[in-house]
Amino acid sequence: MGNLGCNLTSIAWMILATSETTWLGAAKGAGVPKTTTIITLYGRYVSDTGKGDSYLSELMRIRIHGTDENNVANHVQVILKSIPKSIARRLTFRSHEFFQNEIVFYEKVLPALLDFQSTKNVKDPFDKYTKMFFSFCDGTNDVLCLEDASLYQFGSAVRQEGIDLKHCKLTFKILAQFHALSFAMKDQKPEEFGKLKTHLTEVYYHDRLWDWYTRFWKRISGIAIDAVEKEYPDSIYVEKVKEFAVPERYQNMIDAATKTDETGVISHGDSWTNNFLYKYVGGSPVDAKIIDFQLARCATPVLDLSFMVYACTSQDLREKHYDELLKYYYEILSTQVRDLGSDPDKGDKGMNIEDVWQVGPFKTKEGRLREANNVKHCVDRGYI
Repeated sequence: MGNLGCNLTSIAWMILATSETTWLGAAKGAGVPKTTTIITLYGRYVSDTGKGDSYLSELMRIRIHGTDENNVANHVQVILKSIPKSIARRLTFRSHEFFQNEIVFYEKVLPALLDFQSTKNVKDPFDKYTKMFFSFCDGTNDVLCLEDASLYQFGSAVRQEGIDLKHCKLTFKILAQFHALSFAMKDQKPEEFGKLKTHLTEVYYHDRLWDWYTRFWKRISGIAIDAVEKEYPDSIYVEKVKEFAVPERYQNMIDAATKTDETGVISHGDSWTNNFLYKYVGGSPVDAKIIDFQLARCATPVLDLSFMVYACTSQDLREKHYDELLKYYYEILSTQVRDLGSDPDKGDKGMNIEDVWQVGPFKTKEGRLREANNVKHCVDRGYI
């Protein structure tokens, strides 16, 4: 195999970490006819993906070029997702655990869910994800080779104060279709689903991770309290956020993420705008794909929904459309579960959202107000 035509050493060691057989598999999986005999093969750097805020991995777009036995050249374009080159960074963020979890999701969990779906006559089956062509995982050279959705006009949502109702509904529809696979499989094949969920590892909310998380928890709790104190001083919201943002809350998060035998589904785990790619027609979103399953877990679907709502929508949208969005999600979920052969009303129980809340650092009044409004909405709704 030839080397890559670029100055990024990260690609070089990723190539060395994989075999030519896997690259051939990626090329054929990404569109080169399976009957083609590839004689020569090399990769070439195209660009970074432009997807920011990724501490756990590094992303780049490359083209795999090949020539067949008739000297006909062809190429496919893919995304390489690799573990950070910095040892300190990968150890700090435990990147290897996240890579392992995503690879297991792609190799074992997702295929089982899709196999189950394929036995049903579903009108609108779940297929809103990017394919994985190959992976390698040894803790040092971890890499996934993924479908490049930009070739099909999918891209990131424009960063703004919050996504609009159209984006929200499209995202909620995809999450509902994804969650429905678990609800139906768990209903019809409980033993198989029980085994399936054990493949995933909780990488964020677990007793073993408290020492790793404790200082960060204290910092984000202080940020949340500061935001509410400055935006809603001397209010019930200050009192409530101080009651909520305590170390003991981490245990509630563990329960929400792990102790969900009745309500648990295979969920995304990190469902904010950056992990959805949207396709636009005339400036309006018409389709979307989920990416980045490093935090995939078996947990209440409320975690996915609440993260999207509180991390990605404005207070104005929540005040106007919150109930509408939840109803829309449930309607799609019910329809999909029914199409998969189960009764969506069977064993119907309410799900508690009170312990679901994600926060981050704020440098501007706008960011601080967003967090303060998150607390306000939770308090006004009786969640905290």
